Amino acid sequence: MTVLARALFSMHHRLVHVPRVGRVARALAAQVGRASSLLDVGAGDGTVALEVARRVGARRVVGVDVKARPGAALSVVAYDGERLPFPDASFEAVLLSDVLHHCARPAALLAEALRVAARVVALKDHFRFGPVSEKVLLLMDLVGNAAPGVEVRGTYFTPGELVELVRGAGGRITGLEWPLRIHDMPFRLVTQDRLQFAARVERPAGGGGR
Repeated sequence: MTVLARALFSMHHRLVHVPRVGRVARALAAQVGRASSLLDVGAGDGTVALEVARRVGARRVVGVDVKARPGAALSVVAYDGERLPFPDASFEAVLLSDVLHHCARPAALLAEALRVAARVVALKDHFRFGPVSEKVLLLMDLVGNAAPGVEVRGTYFTPGELVELVRGAGGRITGLEWPLRIHDMPFRLVTQDRLQFAARVERPAGGGGR
């Protein structure tokens, strides 16, 4: 990596990543409420999960990722990107933070999250509102995932597609924060609060694990 590339990644970490962690964690924690255990799917460096755990009072925190990062802030278990290696209702809450738009089969992963969640799945993801916003989201994804080398698929959801996705996974949306402020100025001029949301997903009343 060149000196310039290292400098750019360092600037992105300081000005974008660090403020983002706090705001994403706050939004997810608001959807979770109090919880004693958390699973973070697509945990990355683990910082979001630990901050959510601090806010909701969780004593047990586990991460899974398809590509475990060296030096992650918590224990991260490898998985295949779809099947979660845990029994039904293993965790009170499951987090999916900017994960579903990276999935080949997002409904399958969401169904798995609902299976291992005893109470709630908290989502943070993006809405698209046409081709311009789709290009903006793709650019954000490419920049934000360049350093860790995460695959970017460029698939984002309209609000209607999110509803259908959740329904197809066997869940229902019971909470939503939108628009959601994640970035500071001047980045917000590009990233736009209306493209960001956090949601609470639960199984229908009477539903059991899958």
